[in-house]
Amino acid sequence: MPTSADQIVVNSLFKQFHDSEYPGENVDEVFERYAVTQVLKPNEVSADELNEGIVDGDKDGGVDSFFVFLDGTLISPDDPRLNPGDPSLTAIRQNPHLEIFLVQSKNTESWEEAAWEHLLSSLPNLLDVTIDDLFLQTLYRPSVIERTGIVRKAIKSLGPKFPQVTFNVAYVTRALESNITPTIVARGDQVVKAVESRLTFGAKVNALHVGARELYRLAAIDPSKPGVLKFRSLVRENDSYLGVVAIKDYLTFIRSDDGNLREELFEANVRDFEGDNSVNDAILKTLAGADDIEFWWLNNGVTVICDRADSPQNTVTVSGPLIVNGLQTSHVLDRAEKEGKLASPRLDNGIVVRVVVSTDEDIRDRIIAGTNRQTQVPGPALFATQPLQSEIERFLAVHEWYYERRKNRYKNQRMPAKRRISMRLLAQALITLNLGQPDVARARPFTLLADEQGYSKVFPDDLDISAYLVAVHVVKGVDEFLASEEAKNIFDGYTNARFYVAAGYSMISLKLKKIEDLRFGLNFRRLKYPLSQVGLINAIQILADTAASYQKSNPKVAVDGMFKSSDFRSKYFAAIADHNLT
Repeated sequence: MPTSADQIVVNSLFKQFHDSEYPGENVDEVFERYAVTQVLKPNEVSADELNEGIVDGDKDGGVDSFFVFLDGTLISPDDPRLNPGDPSLTAIRQNPHLEIFLVQSKNTESWEEAAWEHLLSSLPNLLDVTIDDLFLQTLYRPSVIERTGIVRKAIKSLGPKFPQVTFNVAYVTRALESNITPTIVARGDQVVKAVESRLTFGAKVNALHVGARELYRLAAIDPSKPGVLKFRSLVRENDSYLGVVAIKDYLTFIRSDDGNLREELFEANVRDFEGDNSVNDAILKTLAGADDIEFWWLNNGVTVICDRADSPQNTVTVSGPLIVNGLQTSHVLDRAEKEGKLASPRLDNGIVVRVVVSTDEDIRDRIIAGTNRQTQVPGPALFATQPLQSEIERFLAVHEWYYERRKNRYKNQRMPAKRRISMRLLAQALITLNLGQPDVARARPFTLLADEQGYSKVFPDDLDISAYLVAVHVVKGVDEFLASEEAKNIFDGYTNARFYVAAGYSMISLKLKKIEDLRFGLNFRRLKYPLSQVGLINAIQILADTAASYQKSNPKVAVDGMFKSSDFRSKYFAAIADHNLT
């Protein structure tokens, strides 16, 4: 029973989260998600990103969840920047911030020493860059090895950039902080020392005891809070504002109360931060000087779209702000000021800011596309503005599926997580069903969305709109099945299994001998919903058998590498074909 006001409020807030985000799901598993969303603030992750970062289960080494951010951007295990020598590394600035969050959550009102002790025995192995995955998989589950591998790889690939590393190990429970014993604190300190010994010099490691009071404090942090722009001069038109903002006031607008960049402001931007390139270097050079040329004379400025704006005099309060053009400038300004490279007189220089008020998604799409035509911009974010994507969103909404072309759009409208579909997940479903490539869907879905040609393969113009709904039903049905104890008893590996099972199930349902015969665009109507339990069990059993056989024949291939290979994909499909022939 709760014994403090903090616990009572936290329990109530958690119940609201449970009821709105994951109604009907296991309370302990939902608390795990709740704990992560609070600890990661002000960073926000999508429901898919959250699920991929949760790795607990048998042989998890005490690691329930694991997330890595590079300069505020979440890194996936297959990020090219984790490969030493990859061209993408040239765009990363010197001394980037690598921030790691390891979360262990317990839905209890007590503290236990065992939470730290499990980590004390596992982290020295999981963070050792000299140990290979083949050895680690004798001790830990594949999902833990893959997620912690982000850090092992990043230490090597980012070494020449001398990253500033922060490693946060959070033990989260609903217990009172006043009940933490000296022994528990000492165990946390031991974990800190163990982690420090495996990281680069100067890394900052924090052992965090997140109880009822800290959960209460974190719950009050609203990453989507309005921003305030103080204009030096301002022109008002219909639902739009244009003016000059002093750089010091613009920095206040784009930063949170703790001084960190508000990354959620840039979720609709079609570019990632491009780091050290000629344009950004030129901006830095301008900021470092103190001549008589105003900064805004040399810069194109920033475009902000928002849901609502209130503007007494020259101050504009912006609700639901999104910076759709100006990411590079914003990041360089933040970086220059923090690194002492911004000349003091420049703080009073101006930057041109446009604010457009609109909740119409078509208008927003046109603004995003129109303000980003100066240079070629590949990637999913710009494709998200295309008419087809808007059509898919409207069609799925009719069937109570909420397609988040832009990250967390429907989360902010409090639509349940299990009914939200990210653009990435829909692309993965189509890569699996329409292209027959679950290995690519598993590891490299956005490589196909890097250009117009790849995008057209994933989202072909001639694909019936109803096929997208079927793709959602198949993948979500597989996800629901994989969460069951029956599925876990056969193969406990959600991340590796989901797209293979989706493809295998479809072949079994249609009694196909080859994946090429799936022809999803023609046959999608034959895939009925709800999915057949027998078909799902057969698909995952064949996957488990194929994986065991493949590992026996290829003992030097790590589990995650196996599921990302076309060779394993071919063997799985051959096994499905054999099943269909019997």
